[in-house]
Amino acid sequence: CQLCHKHGEGVKLVVHHIVYRSQGGTNRVDNLITLCTDCHTTKNHQPGGKLYKWMKAKKKVTKQLKGATFMNILRKRIMTAFPEASFQYGSQTYVDRKNLLLPKGHFMDAIAISGIKSVGQMPDTVTLISQFRKKKRSLHEATARKGRKQPNTSSKRNEKNMNHARGLWLNDYVRVIGNHAKGYVKGFKSKGYYVYLTDGLGNYVLSNGKNYINRKQCRLITHNGNWQKAEQKLSLYEFK
Repeated sequence: CQLCHKHGEGVKLVVHHIVYRSQGGTNRVDNLITLCTDCHTTKNHQPGGKLYKWMKAKKKVTKQLKGATFMNILRKRIMTAFPEASFQYGSQTYVDRKNLLLPKGHFMDAIAISGIKSVGQMPDTVTLISQFRKKKRSLHEATARKGRKQPNTSSKRNEKNMNHARGLWLNDYVRVIGNHAKGYVKGFKSKGYYVYLTDGLGNYVLSNGKNYINRKQCRLITHNGNWQKAEQKLSLYEFK
């Protein structure tokens, strides 16, 4: 509920028109908001009520819809590319997931949609894949930015922002000698590398209390392109 912020399986939600339909409100997404049945009352609709004040103020729904737009485009293209496929609405997925005794989560929904009748064994971890941008995006400067004495007219990188140094490149997957910590190179320093380390189960760790790894402690596992892969405990991944 966007008014009292109640949530959970026991909360019944309805769609409310911010500007009432009787006052010319449309069915556009930016005029719709979700409310629980305890808030969507006649009293709140009348002068002095909270929903009435929203209407007079023409309350703006600030949440961006880029994600939903992208997924709608993707869905249409997938259905065009695979005409034998079918899609399923979330209301049915919710029922199927509950019947399989699965918690809420993206890949849990994928399991439910697959049509299997039972789950024999659940994994302990999930694999997360994310994109990493290697290129420095800032253009040359006409005036010096904060922290610089001179404008960076040639787009020159400082040492921390170099894309490679001393045998390693940005986004290379490395390990720390002496423990199980592994991670991706994020930047460079005169005698080492900046690496965000995990213990292999998605837990963030520090080496000697810092993100900085001395080159003598660091060993290359594999060179990478623009993608990162990490394992995370299932208990950390699940939606709360």
